[in-house]
Amino acid sequence: MLNAGDTAWMIVATLLVLMMTIPGLALFYAGMVRSKNVLSVLIQCFAITGLITVLWVVYGYSLVFDTAGMEKGW
Repeated sequence: MLNAGDTAWMIVATLLVLMMTIPGLALFYAGMVRSKNVLSVLIQCFAITGLITVLWVVYGYSLVFDTAGMEKGW
């Protein structure tokens, strides 16, 4: 069953990570390269974020939210 609180927290956490990764990490690394290479660094960070997002949707989500093997109680 879907829980509204869990779903809202997953959306908020995802947005926080994406806001930290795309502009934050990209601009951090862009400050460490020559000015002519900034666009390349921004595109690479965006591409890596996109790849990890697809991998999370395909593989990670089912691993995290699978209840097989969970024990009830201690």
